[in-house]
Amino acid sequence: MKTLITNLRGQCLFNASMKTQPDGLISLHDNKKQKTELESFLKGGEIIIESEDMLESCQKIADVINGAQKHGKVLVAFGSGEIGPLLNFVANLEEVDELYTCYGKKIIRLPILKMDLSQTRLRILELLSEQELKAVELGKIIGISRPMAYKHLKVLINGGLVKKSSRMERYAITKTGRLTIYRQRAKD
Repeated sequence: MKTLITNLRGQCLFNASMKTQPDGLISLHDNKKQKTELESFLKGGEIIIESEDMLESCQKIADVINGAQKHGKVLVAFGSGEIGPLLNFVANLEEVDELYTCYGKKIIRLPILKMDLSQTRLRILELLSEQELKAVELGKIIGISRPMAYKHLKVLINGGLVKKSSRMERYAITKTGRLTIYRQRAKD
């Protein structure tokens, strides 16, 4: 079975359905828009993501993807809106079979991005989720040199998971970093 999980609407939804030829469709939305005739026609269901909490919304999306993975191949097609970026993020974390987006009215297949977090980088994220720290403090806690701490921090900053704090020489975790450790913990 091939399931398409999407937040697309209208022409983009139609185009994604034609391109992927799913056996079933799960439409995710935030209950702010009405269901279209096309969504009613396609087999599947709708799931409303109403939480204001980003982590809760990601968990609900992950549950939908994991449930669909038990029945076969999972395709995700995402668009804009509040749910689209979260759907993209979680689809990459859960390593769905295929990932698409709507660009203009065209459906574009995207590569699945694997997040390669070493245990050291994951530990840095966990420490920064508790408090802002300097590179030297991170190095001492983890047991690595200051240059190595800076190297790991640079990768995490480039990935959007960590940022320089407004407090002098300290580093802080971003919302994306929090999502990443949240999902990593859920997988373990």
